[in-house]
Amino acid sequence: MFIITLLLSLLVGLLMPYPTPAGSPASVIYVPNPASLNVSNNEQLAWSATRKLNWEDFRGTPESNNPHHALTAANLAVDARCKDNKFYYEVKCVFLPRESWSKNKQSEKLLAHEQLHFDLTEVHARMLRKELKELGISCGNLKTNLNTTVGNAFKAWKAEQDQFDKLSRHGLDAQVQQDWSERISHRLQELDAWK
Repeated sequence: MFIITLLLSLLVGLLMPYPTPAGSPASVIYVPNPASLNVSNNEQLAWSATRKLNWEDFRGTPESNNPHHALTAANLAVDARCKDNKFYYEVKCVFLPRESWSKNKQSEKLLAHEQLHFDLTEVHARMLRKELKELGISCGNLKTNLNTTVGNAFKAWKAEQDQFDKLSRHGLDAQVQQDWSERISHRLQELDAWK
């Protein structure tokens, strides 16, 4: 199972014509699940090709009434701003340990399924980085394009996560899971320039 959160920080420089100190929030938009958004940087794990998730990373308390065996909370954190009429952005793919949990920390198959959710999030982070690059560096008319681009990216990310769970039956269909694993790995390679 997978849960998504979104933190999109638009700095004052994006909305106002004058320069502001870096990191000054003008507007913070929380969509769709605000439960995990107050997590500090030391409580996040950035996606890495060399460091895979392990069960010790899942520190949240399992939801007893939830029928699923595990939950991966991941986030596409988007920070965008304008400075001197130039567009700057950063997209991070992070895992939220305190919001992620498992009822079965013995299953390597379950852990592999949860890792694929995190890997798929990185695929979408790279796709979003590519799309934001294509918006150009000028800040003119950026706000509308940025909101549309990011909104569409998050819809696509959530839809594909849901599709992965549905088709793989939450990892129970080993062949479908293997197909997704290969496809995700291939897509990460294709988008290597956007990591």
